[in-house]
Amino acid sequence: MKETRRGGKLQAFLAVLRYEFLWNLRKKKTIGLFLIVFTFVTLRLALFPLLDYFSGVTLRPDPSFVFDNVSVLQPTLLLFLLAIATTMNTISGEFESGTIIPLLTKPISKGLVFTGKIVAAFLTLLGAYIFLAVYTTIGGLIIYGPQNNLELVPEGVLGLTAATMVWAAIVIALGTLSKNSMVAALGGFGIYLGTTIVGAILTIYLGATSILFYTPGDGPTATTATCGAVIEGNATSFITGTNGLGSVIMNWILNPALSVNFCGIRFRGNRPETFALSAESISTVALRDIGVGVVYIIALFVVSWLALRRTQITE
Repeated sequence: MKETRRGGKLQAFLAVLRYEFLWNLRKKKTIGLFLIVFTFVTLRLALFPLLDYFSGVTLRPDPSFVFDNVSVLQPTLLLFLLAIATTMNTISGEFESGTIIPLLTKPISKGLVFTGKIVAAFLTLLGAYIFLAVYTTIGGLIIYGPQNNLELVPEGVLGLTAATMVWAAIVIALGTLSKNSMVAALGGFGIYLGTTIVGAILTIYLGATSILFYTPGDGPTATTATCGAVIEGNATSFITGTNGLGSVIMNWILNPALSVNFCGIRFRGNRPETFALSAESISTVALRDIGVGVVYIIALFVVSWLALRRTQITE
């Protein structure tokens, strides 16, 4: 009897997954998602080599191209847009089209429907990012020569998917509460814009990085060099918020003892001057990012689930 029930739940769950994938295909969401990724990677691979070619500059090998580009989307607005494209009507679209009625009045629990939709969104994003990683790796090998640390690409893909799921959870929560896809998209964009603008002001000019450690987004920018090298343009910087989770995890695995500096900028007269805000190990940054991301995802999905469970559906 228990095995029959488990088999029935598994079949129902797979049916929800199939429904969601077919829904995305009908709405051209999946096709559009892969086209966005394909266009983005193509531009990133070909733009600078083409500019060098027409400028008469010899293309230099870059063994770190894949490592630097496979786990983060720049600008990170693309990451947010992919989250919106995948989830803005995951639940709210069902209410708007009226398909929520036959979906939730069938002999399938709301829990299975909700879980299936979340898993489908995750698998869609994971598939898009696997495609991005494979395309970036092949293109990097062809254009920039042999690449270092390719074994870390899977971790980068998982980190990038988790980073996008943070924004997906925000969009799904807004859509479930409002039952409106436009509210979900615009509300999510407002949160993204707010954290980006306010975060830049807090970090660069006020030196308040601690707040940004616990908000979704880019977070404070870190560097492995001195703060003086940042203003001179001689330092490599990377984001340390949830948007940069893939890159942070890859750097953590590659060099667990790595220390990063957080820098601010102030103006003395007409000249900008950098100053040190704090320093942390990459392991601290990575573990905090993972924890913050997991808390946001779980908390927002719980809110979404409670809102969906309390929804009264009548035929």
